[in-house]
Amino acid sequence: MAAPDNQAFALRQLVEELAAQLRSGVDKLTELPQETGERIAHELGLVRREELDSLELRLAQLEHRLKLLEQRDA
Repeated sequence: MAAPDNQAFALRQLVEELAAQLRSGVDKLTELPQETGERIAHELGLVRREELDSLELRLAQLEHRLKLLEQRDA
């Protein structure tokens, strides 16, 4: 009776290992289009939305500081 239990255990481990490998492969496949798109955008000189938002905020801060300096000197 011990042999069938060991076989079932070994089979269960094999199935769990294959399932883990499959999940890992699916994760890699879902990341591939995003990575490809980001690489192409970078090669074309495009920026991501987060980068643009950050630059717009920085520009607005600089414009505000400049305005304060101009008002102080006036």
